[in-house]
Amino acid sequence: MLKVISRSAFDLQSVFDTLAASATELCEADTGIIFLRDGDVFRARATTGARPEYLEFLKAHPRHLYDKSMVPRVARAGTVVQIPDVQLDPDFQFPGVNEARGRPARSVLGVPLLRNGTVEGVFVVSHHDVKPFTQRQIELVEGLSDQAVIAIENARLFDEVQAKTRDLEESLQQQTATSEVLQIISSSPGELAPVFDKMLENATRVCGAGFGSMVLVEGDMLRQVAFYNAPPELVAVRINQVRQIHPLSSIRTAVREKRVVQVEVVALPTLRARNTR
Repeated sequence: MLKVISRSAFDLQSVFDTLAASATELCEADTGIIFLRDGDVFRARATTGARPEYLEFLKAHPRHLYDKSMVPRVARAGTVVQIPDVQLDPDFQFPGVNEARGRPARSVLGVPLLRNGTVEGVFVVSHHDVKPFTQRQIELVEGLSDQAVIAIENARLFDEVQAKTRDLEESLQQQTATSEVLQIISSSPGELAPVFDKMLENATRVCGAGFGSMVLVEGDMLRQVAFYNAPPELVAVRINQVRQIHPLSSIRTAVREKRVVQVEVVALPTLRARNTR
């Protein structure tokens, strides 16, 4: 189990699957489920020994913090909860679950996944028969829960490092792009074309775009001054062209409101219509 965790340090699903299977096997339980918190609900992330119908039920019915089933009870208490026989517990409610589960659970153990006093999730194991879990088994599931929390924290730290690395890479790209433009300006005083070309090339590359186009606004007209990696057909039509700003275009909005305008999905029929004008 520890080998799997070490090999899958940042693959939480593999870790959770291994922990759920290990807890079920070592506790001689019938099912094992790991729930992770998502706001006020808890969603099943890994299961062992459960029927497909039960998995679909859990996906469609995440456990709410204020339900009366095992997961919310453990989350509210923040401690281990064991129900020796759910049929004798008047406060236990889990509507519709037995039809999906098949054979109902009788003895259920819930262990919180605690991180700095906060419940990150709940580890649940259960028996179909009335068979309370021993103290040794409870301690075992607590230890596996600790491993789950460590895996969650490792993944969170990894994501943070990755995000910072991406930020640094983007910052370096921007600084490099700015430096390159300044070099062009200093080496080509009075020449705008090479400056425009380098600016557009760097902007396209830094943004990870497919191609770039640069126009200058002259009153109500646009003058095409640069292309980068653009389709040859577009370049042939637009290069050195002066055209009127379309009243419904994003360029018109950017010029009028003096702000960045992004169109996430371009309506192709509309774009073709504009290009013919």
